[in-house]
Amino acid sequence: MKNTLARGGVEFIAVLLGITLSLYIDKQIEESSMLKTEKSLLSDLQVSLNQDMDYAQLVLKDMLGSIDSQEILINLDCSDAKNIKPKELMTLLVSVFKGSNSLFPRYGVYRSLVSNSEMKYIENQQLKDKLIDLYDFKFKRYENVDPIITNLYQYGLAEFLVENFSYYRDKDFQIVEKHFLMNEEVFCNNSMQKEIMKTISMTRVVHHMLQKIVESMNAVNELINEELNK
Repeated sequence: MKNTLARGGVEFIAVLLGITLSLYIDKQIEESSMLKTEKSLLSDLQVSLNQDMDYAQLVLKDMLGSIDSQEILINLDCSDAKNIKPKELMTLLVSVFKGSNSLFPRYGVYRSLVSNSEMKYIENQQLKDKLIDLYDFKFKRYENVDPIITNLYQYGLAEFLVENFSYYRDKDFQIVEKHFLMNEEVFCNNSMQKEIMKTISMTRVVHHMLQKIVESMNAVNELINEELNK
């Protein structure tokens, strides 16, 4: 009788250990699968983010060049305007209009994460918070401001230049020199400088905003690297 009970106890323990081991293995497989899913999602997100970061740097460079060119135009006085050559002025204006270049963030991977409830696979809460801040707040705020600066350049400043310089661009976005007419008077009466002041102020605001976005993208990228290198 005792032997039977002992044997039964051993068998029970063996079954219990088997179940425990099976559950442990299943848990390990599940965790491994979740880790692979997380790394796959983060890798896709990083590719998209790096593309945005590269393009944002180009936009920042164009905006900075635009601000520098606008500073030159604002500081031109009446005598300077009479001495500047048409080609020099056209070169400055081409640079000025690069300030209207925009960043168009790639939302695809992030939206997929959110819509498919895949954010749960990202365990790093700090990374989640920064992703939400970047995509749902900083990018959105930038997109709300971007049309304002586009209107300032494409309608405000462009219209002023058409009326006062016969400003016209060809299919390659180059100023058509044969139509371009010098007009020193708009510098002498400060109307040109005032028009530029409208665009340069807003360009500085958007440039600063985009710098903050790039800082956020770098922070997110660093956190993704940490997760991928675990």
